[in-house]
Amino acid sequence: MNRALFAGLAGTITNQTRLDTIGNNLANSNTIGFKQSRATFRDTFYQTLRGGSASSADSGGMNPIQVGSGNSLGSIQTIYAQGSLASTGQPLDIAIEGSGMFVLRDGESRYFTRDGSFSLDDAHTLVSAQSGMRVAGWMATDGVIDPTQPLGDLQFPLGQLSSGDATSQVTMSGNLRADAAVGDEIVSAIEVYDSLSSAHQLTVTMTKNAADNTYDVEVECEGATATGQITFDALGVLAGGSPVSLSFDPGGGATSPQAVAVDFSEVTQLARDADAIARTQDGRPAAALMDVSIQENGVVQGNYSDGRQVTLGQVALAAFSNIGGLERNGNNVYSEGAASGDVLIGLADSGGRGKIVAQALELSNVDLTEAFVDMISTQRAFQASTRVISAADKLLEEVMRLARS
Repeated sequence: MNRALFAGLAGTITNQTRLDTIGNNLANSNTIGFKQSRATFRDTFYQTLRGGSASSADSGGMNPIQVGSGNSLGSIQTIYAQGSLASTGQPLDIAIEGSGMFVLRDGESRYFTRDGSFSLDDAHTLVSAQSGMRVAGWMATDGVIDPTQPLGDLQFPLGQLSSGDATSQVTMSGNLRADAAVGDEIVSAIEVYDSLSSAHQLTVTMTKNAADNTYDVEVECEGATATGQITFDALGVLAGGSPVSLSFDPGGGATSPQAVAVDFSEVTQLARDADAIARTQDGRPAAALMDVSIQENGVVQGNYSDGRQVTLGQVALAAFSNIGGLERNGNNVYSEGAASGDVLIGLADSGGRGKIVAQALELSNVDLTEAFVDMISTQRAFQASTRVISAADKLLEEVMRLARS
């Protein structure tokens, strides 16, 4: 009877723990990136009432007689199955499709999460919207990500001006009339930039020369002039004279002299309308970072006031030798445990870390139907255990009554 009492007690304790686990799963059915848990039981030690024996020539064998003493909690496992992805349209929301985790930093401590709802804090650092921890990754250098460098914070100073680039080349394109009269000219102007981002007008004048398939070129900027002559072959393709280089003093403390090469390689000479113009130049003024967004596989793209889109950084992902060994810390974050093994940090879509989906979040992987069924079966098992305790108690009362008689 004592065994029955203790077995019933063990059943109520373990089923209560299982119900607690199911309740936590249900409570987090709408928690971003939540992974449900599963409680498993094991039977406990047995009392052997009679040992087993092997058969002999004179008698048959006998099986052992053992009475168990109930059960105990075997494990509470985290189920890391993929949750559904929901599109949010938010530029800093990302989700992982695969088994990796985002890396978060809190001072010198390192944590991990599946919750990709990120935002920028007052210092323009990318942080977890839930915990406020900083998101780890790599900042780009001239638009290039180097994942061999140590992990760092991802900081994007919105509104800060980036230095411009001085113009070094102007590209001409279009057509010059092959049947133009001698002395006919076409003029095109374009703004070029110095090292301090000041704009200057550069003018290109193309004049028909008396020689066949030849145009005289004059390039002028800030009072400086350069001349040249471009020639074309019988098919109207540029044959020589390009580029025409000009050096001028931009003034205002900018780098001087500034050299600009005017490239005519895309200009043709055909018997049709003249439309040759200065099409592009490779300089740009200083521009402010207006906003950032996270693209596929965690690449952070900056949008500047001059319309440029520049790669600024990339979010890191972590994989584990044994992801089941991670420890939960609340706030949708995990930490390394004694059983989690090595942490393998790298780029998304490599090393089994999964890929990052932009403007989406991973939903909880809790199956409500399954959870409610488990809750009902656990409730029935708990009730059965209490009935065992009640029955054993009645038997003890009867024994005590007999003893008093």
